[in-house]
Amino acid sequence: MVRWARRHLLVGALMFILTLVFFHQLLLTERILARGDAYNYFYPYWDARNAAFRAGELPLWTTGLFMGAPLLANPQLGSFYPPNWLTAPLDGPAAIKISILLHLVLAGSGVVLLYRSAVSRRWVPAVGAGILFAFGGHLGAHVEQINQLQGLAWMPLLFALYHRSLCAESGGRAALLLAFAWALQIFSGHTQTVFISGLGLALYGAAWGWQRRGIRQMVRALLLLAGGGALALLLALPQLLPSLELMGMSNRGGGFNPQQATAFSLPPNLLGRALLPGYEGQLFGEYVAYLGVLGLGLALWGLAARSGGAKWRWALLAAAGLGLALGRFNPLYLLLAELPGFDLFRVPARFLALFGLAMALLAGMGIEALPRAESLGQRRRALCIAALLALLILLTRFVLQPDPRDIYGSAALGGLSLGLWGAALLGLLGLLWARHRWLPALSVGLLGLELFLAALGMPYNDLSPPDVYLGQRFTISQLLAYQGQELPPGRTLSVSQLYFDPGDIAALRARFGGLGMDAAAQFHALDAVKKQEMLMPNLPLTWGLETVDGFGGGIMPTRYYSQFTSLLLPAGSPRAVDGRLGERLANPACRGACLPALRWLQQTDTRYLITDKVYDVWHGGIAYDTALARYWRDAVPAVLADAADANYDEVRILHSAPLANAAAAERIQDGLLLTRTDWAALRGLLATEHSIIAVTLVNSRAESDFRQLQPPPLERVLSSDVKIYRLPEGSGRAYLAAEVQILPDTWQGHEDALRALQAGAGTVIHRGLTNQRSDEDDAARTAQAGGGAGSHHETGGRVEFVEYSAARVVLEVDAARDAYLILKDAWYPGWQAEVNGSPVEVLRANVMFRAVAVAAGESRVVLRFEPLLWRAALYGGGGVWLAVLGLLSAGAFRRRRAADANRRGGGVPRG
Repeated sequence: MVRWARRHLLVGALMFILTLVFFHQLLLTERILARGDAYNYFYPYWDARNAAFRAGELPLWTTGLFMGAPLLANPQLGSFYPPNWLTAPLDGPAAIKISILLHLVLAGSGVVLLYRSAVSRRWVPAVGAGILFAFGGHLGAHVEQINQLQGLAWMPLLFALYHRSLCAESGGRAALLLAFAWALQIFSGHTQTVFISGLGLALYGAAWGWQRRGIRQMVRALLLLAGGGALALLLALPQLLPSLELMGMSNRGGGFNPQQATAFSLPPNLLGRALLPGYEGQLFGEYVAYLGVLGLGLALWGLAARSGGAKWRWALLAAAGLGLALGRFNPLYLLLAELPGFDLFRVPARFLALFGLAMALLAGMGIEALPRAESLGQRRRALCIAALLALLILLTRFVLQPDPRDIYGSAALGGLSLGLWGAALLGLLGLLWARHRWLPALSVGLLGLELFLAALGMPYNDLSPPDVYLGQRFTISQLLAYQGQELPPGRTLSVSQLYFDPGDIAALRARFGGLGMDAAAQFHALDAVKKQEMLMPNLPLTWGLETVDGFGGGIMPTRYYSQFTSLLLPAGSPRAVDGRLGERLANPACRGACLPALRWLQQTDTRYLITDKVYDVWHGGIAYDTALARYWRDAVPAVLADAADANYDEVRILHSAPLANAAAAERIQDGLLLTRTDWAALRGLLATEHSIIAVTLVNSRAESDFRQLQPPPLERVLSSDVKIYRLPEGSGRAYLAAEVQILPDTWQGHEDALRALQAGAGTVIHRGLTNQRSDEDDAARTAQAGGGAGSHHETGGRVEFVEYSAARVVLEVDAARDAYLILKDAWYPGWQAEVNGSPVEVLRANVMFRAVAVAAGESRVVLRFEPLLWRAALYGGGGVWLAVLGLLSAGAFRRRRAADANRRGGGVPRG
């Protein structure tokens, strides 16, 4: 036993060293991933989660995204995943680095254990299989999706424990450990990886039972797996129940249709590029599963040379993984996509995980088969494998390959990949023909070398300095200064396609070039800087700011958010099922910014708009701010009196159609017209014309002296690389509404509410079917008060915030009559309210916000996020964990006692 443990520790140490070698740029320098989901999604979320941990709290709720959102219910944060607790003191980039290191070591070591459990006791081929899986293309391509990497790292251990439970006379201990490990995989937060693992285990168990020549064994294997899965679900209750609750309100709650479920299927014409290393660049990460020419060849050699049933189980798993990864290009998957489970996930290409694991095991078998005696049959098999791989290489390079720009963004491929593929093929042929006892160790070394060379072009070597995420650009500083003075802080909405150049781009390029960053790395670093400037998509979480927007990428945002924010989008636009309003609003048809109407911005308590300057017009040395074109239509001429400035004697109007009551206009770029007039004429034009896009005041004595106007009531408070506009407070974050319209709290009721709001309704309250009498009373009161679709939403009274934090809000209210207190924060189950110490129901208002009924007079309203379901799940799941750990401890104690008794009786203990 001591010898076994020592060797596994050595294997772990080897995987640790290899991880540092393969990921030396990421793990041994201060540079960070500055692209993909790591930057856009996980860094901010991990920062928010770790901040809660450091405060000694669970990350229950955030006000930073989506006008309020549950954090703990989002499984992708991995809040209950113990390895994530270790990184709590660190910022997001550093925490994810540590997690990548730990889980690659776990992945490689897990494959070693699996190989020695399910295939052979030999160490060298087991280590080769571990290297192939941990440092092959599929795991490497998913380091940016850290929760997916975490889940994949547990997959080999799940197979190893399942195999042990199948083979043991009494598989109870292995089954408990299987449930234990499976629960940890669930906690890591990538639900699709859990599903893929379960499907792979079911296929393996069915194949194992079938090879035991009996339906009984197959049924036993599947029942054992079902029992382990059920126990894992009980262990995962603390995460499972909150996530299921969120899932019920998610846009994914009803599942995907087959077209959506088969999005990002692996195209057959990219199969060669997916399985072979791309030395000049990589495919889209979801399609990458390269094993190297040596890895593929050794796997085929293992399949051809090794006898026994184990290889057929892994061959079945490899074929299933590759076939399912084809998705819509596989007719069978089109049928599966309508079944429960399959209909919940996109990206069938992720089934390549099963292919990668199975092929790693088959390659281990091929390594083990290398030193066998030479024969004519072996040489023929070697030639056939070499010919097959040569055909794959030629087809990939000259036949199947689409336009190179579709793969790498560049037409210059050269012959690097072809040359290295050919060299690896010759090396494989030499391994298969030679006869020496050191061949297994040599093949492992060559395999590692090929994978290392391929890794140099992987995204985790395309790194940036840490300040592209952690540095505080001027936009952030400005908003921190403004929002720090407000309670609650006003929200932002950023609108941009990131086509602008930062003002210090020359200095940034010089600095990045001095750090040795290539063109691709500089591109991603500059893109990250621009996201900092625009504060998008999830960066508000990093800085403690608040936004209307966000990037969900999973079961966030809720469908209520998508419904309500359809009011902010241009007519006919698809709803924001994953957030990212700012990208949808950045439409060239609106000169780069289809900004929402002012009433919708005030309904969301948006106080700051952030746009870029890409579509601003320069003509004759004068700049025209075109971002606010839609607001000029509603500008009130009288309000402009305060904007008059004696320093500027000429008004220049940029417009899209001729002005009826103005002098002749000059036609300039993009078909726009420019009219020169004076201040008095401008006020008259604003009252009658609706084609005005921008207005600039000019000093005719020095035309380089000009001042851009903004339509009231907007105020531009920053003009640097980007522009920040401050909006009037309107009704603020909370207001009192006495005249409301009552609609059911159903999907149709929410759709009716959208139409009512568009028609001019001030406030809609949604009531459930259990409140019929209350509905009738409220409807009668509304009718008596003159409410309805066109009623004004505010009533006399005072609303003052006393306390405002993520999970607790306290307000002082003085209502002139009975009314509803409307809080423009997202409604969600678990929000509790008290009015003057008495519990009241938290209702839904205007599709997605919170409402509390208050009586006339003064009231103190307290809202707390205390989800009782989550607490019950935590206690229930904790109880199951204690029971399982107790059973494992009791079993270990019994085995220790039996071993002691055996020694005292003169027996020889095993192990």
